[in-house]
Amino acid sequence: MSACRPVAGLAEIAGDHDLLLCDVFGTLHDAERTFPAALDALARFRGGGGTVVLVSNAAEPGPRLSATLAARGIAGVFDGLVSAADVARAIIRERDPDAILHIGPDRDRGLFDELPPMLDAPDADLVVCTGYPEDDAGLDAVLDRARRRGALMLCTNPDTSLRVGDRELRFAGLVAGRYRALGGAVVETGKPGPRIYAAAVSAAGLATGRAFDPARILGLGDTPALDAGGALAAGFSAALLAPARADPPAGPGAGRRYRLPALAW
Repeated sequence: MSACRPVAGLAEIAGDHDLLLCDVFGTLHDAERTFPAALDALARFRGGGGTVVLVSNAAEPGPRLSATLAARGIAGVFDGLVSAADVARAIIRERDPDAILHIGPDRDRGLFDELPPMLDAPDADLVVCTGYPEDDAGLDAVLDRARRRGALMLCTNPDTSLRVGDRELRFAGLVAGRYRALGGAVVETGKPGPRIYAAAVSAAGLATGRAFDPARILGLGDTPALDAGGALAAGFSAALLAPARADPPAGPGAGRRYRLPALAW
């Protein structure tokens, strides 16, 4: 594993990479504002011949997420977009279950649009977790019942929690962790799981008609374990948007590691 190299902006390393797999939330916007310097950096990278695919753990399918981003002014700066929902939908189609048990907020139900299986069946053989339930009373009993049936869980956002001020936000990764502790099987459809990175590279190939050398692919985002760790585990290089003393995690592979204060050219 290479030593982490601090860089001031994407321009310093752009020439070493052909494909940028870029995080969305926290990297391009924070739900309240969009980051113009980040959009400028993506535009400049593409202007120099690079390809950009956005990679998001959102439970929104790609076309819907693309429209959401366009409403925020994030458009025309990427060649493709892959979400954790897209990967989950592909697995659902492959497995063709009779029924699905959804764990997560109602706002995530768009993931299941136009898919045939019945939702919320108590004896479903596939569980899709998109978030931590508002009311977790009886959650362990639900998970244990699914585990005894041998149901597979798809987890769209393997992140666990985040403290914002006095609030602790809980995510789908907490549910997945509880399911694993019970002996259940979990597939991560979002970062840092490998499937979303494979889908992103495939999307880049479809958009450009090119094949990409893993040594020239850079994953970029603001979360050490999900964005940087996932990219490195996939065999790519990683750039972490982080304070001065934070580095991408060490791990297997020969990918290069970078640290940027923010996404800017």
